[in-house]
Amino acid sequence: MRKKNLLFVLCLLVSFGLFTQCEKYGKSKTDLADEDPDRPEWAGGDTDSNPHINKNDDSGTKRGGDYGDLYVLKRNIDGVPEMIEIGTEYYVQPVDVDGNTLELNAEGELVDPTQAIEVEFGRLNIVRSPESVLNQAFEEAMKVLAAPGASITLDFCGRLTSTYPDGTEIIVKTIDSPRENMAIYKYIMTNLFEPLEDGNDNRLAFLGDDPYNFDPLTIAASCFAAGSDKTGTVDIDEVVYINGFMDCIGLNEILNEHEYDFNYNPKYYFNYGEPIDGQSEFRYNRGDIYSDRYIQFLAWGTTYYPVDEETGLSESPHIYSILLVMEGLVPGLEGAKFTYMFTGEKTHVEGFAITVDDAVQVLDYIHGDSNIRFLPETHPQHPNNS
Repeated sequence: MRKKNLLFVLCLLVSFGLFTQCEKYGKSKTDLADEDPDRPEWAGGDTDSNPHINKNDDSGTKRGGDYGDLYVLKRNIDGVPEMIEIGTEYYVQPVDVDGNTLELNAEGELVDPTQAIEVEFGRLNIVRSPESVLNQAFEEAMKVLAAPGASITLDFCGRLTSTYPDGTEIIVKTIDSPRENMAIYKYIMTNLFEPLEDGNDNRLAFLGDDPYNFDPLTIAASCFAAGSDKTGTVDIDEVVYINGFMDCIGLNEILNEHEYDFNYNPKYYFNYGEPIDGQSEFRYNRGDIYSDRYIQFLAWGTTYYPVDEETGLSESPHIYSILLVMEGLVPGLEGAKFTYMFTGEKTHVEGFAITVDDAVQVLDYIHGDSNIRFLPETHPQHPNNS
């Protein structure tokens, strides 16, 4: 008899537990599904039946898993994935190395996963840090950028550099921490230089005012570059995925119809075509940036031009714009260093990704050679710089 009573009590407890789980958030899964006839069966948290979750399969085409297998996709000019309809569901469309679309089966999985290109993030995985970590990094950066008497300049690859007095000393500090740069990146890609939604002042808005007049997206691109690996190539997919991980959708976001995360929340993307309502698309002309930044070579052939300890100067006549060096137009130096060679302008997310990658290539080239000096205040009249 005692065993029967015990069994009855256990059954009641189990039933109660199931009921409370269903009602935990105020509505059961059945209630949520019935509330909106357009919601799919997997809405309301039924992740097992959600076709948009990457369940660690080999295709990586299903949406929702942030750090699963993520492939290069077919996208529009703002980086928004183009969706393909299979049956009653929509899926992102992976492409091969030549940009050709890859075949998907009836479940939206790649028929031949070996043809897809997996996106690597390297050091940018730091964005997986808890929000509190990035917030702390942002505060550390602001101590430098907003120091009393600080003057802000940009270094050879566009990183923010603060010069400020500290007692009897003058401190020159470049924001070179990957974590701090990605924290600044997130702040800009969320707010640009506009007032915050909560009515508070934008703490970086001063960078867009006199005397700086910096473009927020160009600064953001340099921050992204400083946060990424110094080697390798940054492309559109890496930029867009990182934006997704950090929820960087800006002020005039784009809704991607038929794409959802694992909670059935609609997916939004940063609008590079119109970052602010009524504002023109992002544009990049590398000549506008790197033709006016100069570097000096202390070693040239078999000759070395040391830096004078008293004056901090070198007699080396080999001073060239970064643009000419990185495009391989300086006799005696190696060929082009820029990954993407083009003339004129690049726009939208392609232009932004190239801005990031150019900064990465410049950082790798100059930072890796102690015989190359950046001359931030030099504007020489040199025959090779015309």
